[in-house]
Amino acid sequence: MPEASELDPPGGRSRAHLPLRLVCVAADDAQSDVSEEHLFGEIHFGTRSSKADAHESDGILVQVPLSQLGGAPIKERWLSPSRVEGGRLGNIHYRANGEVLFAYAAFELPASGAMLERETQQQYESVLGLIKSHGYPYLLRVWNYLPRIGQPLQGMDCYRRFCRARYYAFVGSFEDMIPQLPATSVLGTAGEQLQTVVLAGKRRPLHIENPRQVSAYRYPRKYGPKSPLFARATLARWGARNTLFISGTASIVGHESRHPDDPAAQTEEILRNLDVLNDEVSKQAHAPIPGVERARQLRVYMRNPRDLTLVRRSVEARTAVDAPVVYLHADICRPELLVEMEALIDLEASSSADSAG
Repeated sequence: MPEASELDPPGGRSRAHLPLRLVCVAADDAQSDVSEEHLFGEIHFGTRSSKADAHESDGILVQVPLSQLGGAPIKERWLSPSRVEGGRLGNIHYRANGEVLFAYAAFELPASGAMLERETQQQYESVLGLIKSHGYPYLLRVWNYLPRIGQPLQGMDCYRRFCRARYYAFVGSFEDMIPQLPATSVLGTAGEQLQTVVLAGKRRPLHIENPRQVSAYRYPRKYGPKSPLFARATLARWGARNTLFISGTASIVGHESRHPDDPAAQTEEILRNLDVLNDEVSKQAHAPIPGVERARQLRVYMRNPRDLTLVRRSVEARTAVDAPVVYLHADICRPELLVEMEALIDLEASSSADSAG
């Protein structure tokens, strides 16, 4: 990863017309060259703290307890070209600029499975109520960081309890929930809080499924009493520029995991899934979509730090030398899955993609 204070996309593409922009900077960089922009929030990785610190002038600080593997430590800065205004509703911190709302919520993981589900459902209902009441009704991207994700809690693992609680929150908040499901990731952390980071917008996005995979909301019951609720990708359509958010993507074909105990093969399967997904986005958006080698953000989550060399070799064979790839140590929702990836890609918009329903 380059040592520059900011990782611009290859080719020096224009920043114009993006109401939301992500930059990756060195973790100890307090004065990045963003003087003409305003801060929604920062994502820091590590275990110093798992609590948010919200300030009107400084944005929302989110400390995600995932250790970075290899490379110089970085943080992510979510920026706005225009002024942002923020507030707090209960345990939800939020900031918005008239086009995008950035929100963060967290609670301490309870010891009771029933309480975990109740508090997860309440937190999701509060977030969904907030974005609708503030005029940002369309979910664009959601990240969830769930401690003890695969561990049993009174007869059912935390991830399945989380999925059931999220399901009931969506059912209670939308008459037709499927068109509302955004790109999403759920990762297991070493922390003690269930953390949720949300991006929402005023314009209806385009949610896209991967024809190589069963839609997660249609998974068979063997994966839990209620299916995971997310789209494989979400295209946020701003106008002259668009942003493609790609969900956490694993070595899954159809609904089944592939290549257990083989991190290199899982990584290659993920890259195939991303290629097929990008082709599908191109078809639906009526515009060519660059691959992950042009990503503004590429996170690679790994269950076992010892697999870093194998996984990085496959990823770097596909990405630009200066691609902002961040490798993080995280638990993944199925025990046989060793690797997961997600991405953000800035796009030039075509008139057809921008006006598509």
